[in-house]
Amino acid sequence: MLMSLVQELRAAAVYPELSGTRVLLSGLTSRCGVDIARAFAERSTRLVIRAAEESAAVDALAGYLAQYARELSLHTADDIEDADAAVSFAQGPAQKAFGGLENVVNLIEIHPADLTGRTSQRDLEDLVSEKLLAPTLATRVVANRMQLTLTPGSILHVVRAPEPDSQEQLMVLEIVRATLAAVVRAEARNWSGKGIRINAVAPATGLEAFEQTLLGEPDVAALALYLASAKGRDLTGHVFDTSNAGCR
Repeated sequence: MLMSLVQELRAAAVYPELSGTRVLLSGLTSRCGVDIARAFAERSTRLVIRAAEESAAVDALAGYLAQYARELSLHTADDIEDADAAVSFAQGPAQKAFGGLENVVNLIEIHPADLTGRTSQRDLEDLVSEKLLAPTLATRVVANRMQLTLTPGSILHVVRAPEPDSQEQLMVLEIVRATLAAVVRAEARNWSGKGIRINAVAPATGLEAFEQTLLGEPDVAALALYLASAKGRDLTGHVFDTSNAGCR
C-alpha cells in the first residue's frame, strides 16, 4: 500500500477541496518547509505561518506565498521548540487568524549538533523532549478545538535530520523516531473517533526499502497535501519514511 501511495504522490494532484481551507505551518525557515508552504499556498488555502526565523529570505517567501494563498498570516518566533510558547500560539494566533484550522504541519528540525554528545539516558530524554514536546502539546490544543467545532482535520509532524555519520548518531535518530511513532499512534487513537488524523514523517534509519521512501521535501509536500485531502481521510497513526537529508 505504501509503495502505491508514494507512486501516486509523485503524480500531479490538484485537490480542489483544499481551496479555502485553513492551514497552520509551524517551524518554517528559509531552508526548511519552503516546498510545503508553496504547495498549500498554490492550492489557495488560508495559510498561517509560524516561522522559526526572522530574515529577508522568509519575508521574500511570504511575499511569494501571499500571491497564491487565499489569505496569509505570518508570525515569527525564536522559541519554536518551547512547549509553553507552542501551546500559547496554538490557543491564540493560530486559531484566531481565520477562526480555526483544518490542517496542521509541524516542522521539527534536528541539527547536526543535536546528534552528538548524547551519551546518557538523560541526554537522550532531553533531546526527545526538546524536539517532540512542543508539537505534541500544540497538537492536543488544536485537536481539542477541532473536536469542539466538529471540524475534521489532519495533523502532520515532519522530522528533518542530517545523514548520521556514526553509529552513535544513528542510534539517536532511531530513538527519536521510535518515540515519535509511539506518540503518533497514541494520539491518533485518542482523536480518530472525532475525525482527526495524526501522522508523521521521519528519517528512514536504513531498514526501510528505498522505493518506499519519500525523497526530499517535494515528496513530503505531496504527502501533506494528500493527507489533508479527501483521499487521505482513512490514514492515521502512520510514520512515513523520508531520506535522511536535512533541510536545504
